[in-house]
Amino acid sequence: MKTGKILLPALLAATLSSQAADGQGKKVVSSTVNPLVMIRLNDRITAMNHIVFEDGQNINRWDGFDCSTQKAVKLYWEMLDDKEAVVRRFYGDSYGRCAAPSPNSELDGVAASLCKSPGLKNANWVYIEKKSQYDTPILLDTASVIRAKDLLIAKIGFEYNEIQYDPPYDAPYDMKIEVHAYNCATNKDSVLAGLDMAPEGYVSDSLSGKAALRRAEDFTNTPATAAAFKQLCTMSTPSAFKGEGTYVPQVKKKSVSSTLGPMLPDMSSNSPQWLAQFPLSAEIDKQAQQIVNPWATPRFKKMQWTLSWGNDEGVPMELDVQPNGLMLLLENYKVFKAQRLTLGNLGQLKGGISLDSSPSIISELHTNLRFPLHQGQKFTFDTVLPAKGKDGDKTAINRRCEVTGNDEARQISSALSGRYWKVACEMESDDKGEKQTLAWLVDYNVFMPLTQWKDGAELPVTIKDLQITR
Repeated sequence: MKTGKILLPALLAATLSSQAADGQGKKVVSSTVNPLVMIRLNDRITAMNHIVFEDGQNINRWDGFDCSTQKAVKLYWEMLDDKEAVVRRFYGDSYGRCAAPSPNSELDGVAASLCKSPGLKNANWVYIEKKSQYDTPILLDTASVIRAKDLLIAKIGFEYNEIQYDPPYDAPYDMKIEVHAYNCATNKDSVLAGLDMAPEGYVSDSLSGKAALRRAEDFTNTPATAAAFKQLCTMSTPSAFKGEGTYVPQVKKKSVSSTLGPMLPDMSSNSPQWLAQFPLSAEIDKQAQQIVNPWATPRFKKMQWTLSWGNDEGVPMELDVQPNGLMLLLENYKVFKAQRLTLGNLGQLKGGISLDSSPSIISELHTNLRFPLHQGQKFTFDTVLPAKGKDGDKTAINRRCEVTGNDEARQISSALSGRYWKVACEMESDDKGEKQTLAWLVDYNVFMPLTQWKDGAELPVTIKDLQITR
C-alpha cells in the first residue's frame, strides 16, 4: 500500500514530464505529482502534475483516468506566475473556457496501473451533516483520510442538487471538494486545494498550492466540520468515522441551474440564441433591413467554408441567413470562436467571442450603400461602438468602398455560379488604415472576402471546401 502511494505518482510524474518536454520543447527541471490532491470519484481518477522548466516557467497539468475503460484523458493545463497564480489556462484547444476531456492514449498504460492501486480507492462518503448552513450536505471521504503523527489529511465534499458553473472558465460542477490539512495538536486547519467536480467525476476547475493558501479566508468550517476534525484526531482508525451515516447519492438526474448556469456564450452550430438577448436599436435594425430587402435579400440559407491567407492555417467559417435577411457569421479559431451579425457579410452590427459574456453592439450606422451594385458605384459604411466605462471613447470604423469590376464567381470557388462585383474598400479605425477587397456574389446576394489585411499588407485569401445550402 505504501509502495502504491509513492511509486505510482512518481511514475505518473516521469511520464507527464516527458510529454511536457515534447510539447514545450524545453528541458524539465522538476516534475511532481501530489498524491494528496489525487481523487478517485465515480471510478475516475484525477491527478495534477506540477512541472518546472529550465527557464523558470511553471505549469500545472491535470489529467484524468477512466477506470471503467482503462483510458486516459487530458483535462486542462495552466501556466503559472512566480506566485503560482494562473496566467492562462487551456482545456485542450480551448483557451480560457472549460471543454470536454480529450483522449490521451499515451497515458493509457498509466491508467491501468493507477486503477489497480490499493491506495486509490473510490471516494467513500459519509455525512458530517446532512444539511448544513449552506443548505447542502457536508461529506467526508473516509477512503482517503491520512493520519501522520499530528497531521490529519482529509477530503471534505459539498454536494449540490443541480449542475452549476464556475466563472471565469464556465466549469461545470455538482460537487466541490476541499483537501484539508488539520493539525491535531494545535487545531489549526489549512486548505491545500479546492476542486470543482464535474458530474462525470473529473476535476473541471481547481485552486491549489500557494494560490489556495492566499485564499485561506474564503474557506471556513461549520461547527459540525470542526467537531468532526477533532473527533478524527482522537480515533486510532480515522477511516472508521461514521458521522451521520453513509452518504446516499441523488438518484434523479441533475439539471443545469437556471440561475448559476453557463455565463459564456454557446456559439455551437452558430446558434443565434445568445446574440438575440442583446437587440440592436430599433432604428439601426430597421435601417439595416431596409438596405437588404427587397433588392439584396439573400438567395441561400447557409454557407460553410474554410478561409486561409498567407501561411496561416485555415479558419472554418459558417454563415447563416436570419429570418430578417441579416446574416450571422461564425469564425472558429480553435482556441475561441467569434460570432458576428452582419449586413450581407459586410461589417459587424453586433458580435462577440466565446470567451466573453459581453457583446459589442453598434450605436450608430451611417451608410449610403444601395443595391443592386453597379460599375463605378462608391459607398461608405461607417459604424460606431459606444464607449466602455466613464473614461472610454467611442470606436468608429469607417469604410470607403468602390465597385471596380466584375468576373466569374467560379474563379473564387467551383461551387459558385454566376458573376461577382469586385469591391475595393479602405477602412480606418483609431487612426489605423487597412485595405480589403470583397466580392459581391450576384447569384447569392452576399459579400465574400478576396483579400485580408495582415501585418501591414493586403494578402489574397483562399476559400476552400465551400458548401452552400439553398
